[in-house]
Amino acid sequence: MAARQTSDIIIIGGGIVGSALAYFLTSSDDGKKVTVIDRAFEQLKGSTGNAPGFVGQFNESEVLTRLAIDSVKEYLKIPGGLDPVGGLEIATSDAGLEKLNWRQTTAKERGLEARIVSAKEAAELAPDLVKPNHVAALHFPGDGTADGAVIAAFYQSEARAQGAELLEADVTKIHRDDGRVTGVATSAGFIEAQTVILATGIWAQTLADFDIPVPVIPVAHPYMFGEHHEPKPYKSPFVRYPEHQVYTRDHGTFFGLGSYNHKPQAEKPKETAFGNWLEEFDSMLDRALKLIPEKTNLTPREKYNGIFSMTPDNMPLVGEIPAAKGLYMAAAVWITHAAGSVKFLTQMLRGETVDAVVRKALDPTRFQGQDLKSLERESLHCYNSIYTTHESS
Repeated sequence: MAARQTSDIIIIGGGIVGSALAYFLTSSDDGKKVTVIDRAFEQLKGSTGNAPGFVGQFNESEVLTRLAIDSVKEYLKIPGGLDPVGGLEIATSDAGLEKLNWRQTTAKERGLEARIVSAKEAAELAPDLVKPNHVAALHFPGDGTADGAVIAAFYQSEARAQGAELLEADVTKIHRDDGRVTGVATSAGFIEAQTVILATGIWAQTLADFDIPVPVIPVAHPYMFGEHHEPKPYKSPFVRYPEHQVYTRDHGTFFGLGSYNHKPQAEKPKETAFGNWLEEFDSMLDRALKLIPEKTNLTPREKYNGIFSMTPDNMPLVGEIPAAKGLYMAAAVWITHAAGSVKFLTQMLRGETVDAVVRKALDPTRFQGQDLKSLERESLHCYNSIYTTHESS
């Protein structure tokens, strides 16, 4: 029988969220032992390892905007973590321009640099990804593209150097007794702990026996890589076409493109955050590619269904779970908001005063009393308006 192990804090999930948590929690000198458990640290199997890496800081939710701004500040400290190439949102109609004007005004109110540029200037900023015949564009010079795997690896390395243990194992159950967490059962044996944080992304529901609905709904999402090309002598901003639910970027030696312009599909994740390619994705990509300049000759070299999590209000679930003392979660957190969300949760775990507005917006118990099936339908309904949030007032 394996020797009984103990830890002060167990983090289930070693993606960008779990790894960042380990880093921030071990950055103090309180001497607490932190253990991160994941199936594989070298080759992350969740969304962190395959996310396209678009980091647009502005969000209709003020809370998510704040968390993104905080995350960017942290990622810029990491070698190769974030490339601040900027971001463009393209308006292809007058109605689209009206929305961009609102986003520019609101972004500036929140301290983000943003400016409306002509279609010609947008095409000059991203000549391979934007045609010059659109209405206008909104430029966010402070946005960029992140490498989730690089960021996670950095946090893992730093956390390990600060005393964290990284354990490769499967977690089968979170144990509770008499109203508090007692530890987790794993393929490497039982590990005793007084604090457990669930940070497993798309697999959150498999361990979320929390007496409350946990509507972290994995969904299918198509992305494609184009043929390889020589790196350009310039760096293009990433580009979004909000009216067409399309986004695209230069990955350095190839272009990538994804879209939300298809019927939402719930997806049951298996061992990795990749699902089967759906036939309807092909026609959707054909439509999306018509937005790209013909000279770019963007054609699919590789296509994949990258599964990620949705919630009924497009907000993460980060905070304390009342089912047991010492039980927390950080789920449905995108790379864009990961470091900021983790810093918030770290404050909470240390017993510090946290921002009440952020706490309410991210509260994992906010769907209490609602039917999970109905919440799943709401989550799927949100998919086609992925950047629209319904933050509690």
